[in-house]
Amino acid sequence: MTPTIIMAAPNGARKTRDDHPNLPVTVEQIIEESIACNCAGAAMAHLHVRDQTQTHVLDAGLYREVLAGINETIGDDLLVQITTEAVGRYTPQEQVACVKGVMPEAVSVALKEMMPSGEEAHGSNFYHWANESGIHVQHILYDRDDLIRFLSFVENKKIPVSHPSLLFVLGRYASDSLGKVDELSPFIQLKDKQKTTDLGPWFVCAFGQSEADCIAEAIKQGGHARVGFENNSLLRTGDEADSTAQIIAQTRDEILSMGKTVATAQDARKLLGIGQGN
Repeated sequence: MTPTIIMAAPNGARKTRDDHPNLPVTVEQIIEESIACNCAGAAMAHLHVRDQTQTHVLDAGLYREVLAGINETIGDDLLVQITTEAVGRYTPQEQVACVKGVMPEAVSVALKEMMPSGEEAHGSNFYHWANESGIHVQHILYDRDDLIRFLSFVENKKIPVSHPSLLFVLGRYASDSLGKVDELSPFIQLKDKQKTTDLGPWFVCAFGQSEADCIAEAIKQGGHARVGFENNSLLRTGDEADSTAQIIAQTRDEILSMGKTVATAQDARKLLGIGQGN
């Protein structure tokens, strides 16, 4: 049985402690919450770093501090994925510079941000460099058209295909665009049609209280989970969670109730091909 990976997303790029008093924004808070999420069942953590005003920044130095703090406490028991999220401020060149300054095990990259229409060459160079450097790239896809575009880049060899993983995003940040279970179907239908491209493990994240329902459906279909305060801070009961670790524990219990197993960081690395000659 393939174990299910739980990835914690404890802060994101937009929310602050005004949105939730326990949202981790300092280096120390991010380290502490990441470790708590690992103890609750997360094999991976998708992390953003913030400056002193709680603003999302692509700061390689801050990322290195976070990675060092986690490693010092729990070693390699948590697979950390940094982000290149642009939030309308960072260019593809600045996104790449951050990754090169950190050299993480894993990074998430939005296809729309790294390869905007008509500007694919720089992004393509990055994807090939990351693959050669052994940095696992997760491709963030927001809709079926994004997935079609990704597949075309793979076919044209603009994006290498060794050990890819995808994140399907359900819903948007806008309050009236919460994630819905039926948004998953277009992704799955197109993915299942692929005969020549091995898309590897796929994950789902969803905005709002429907996060748990969306994640449950994804897991039933063989997917993996990304959950946490970045997209949602409510439990199934409708109560506000105290932390992302509490949502991780809820997800862990639901996976086990399905008769499935929960992946460790070592399991996740194996499934994602990390450290196996990307």
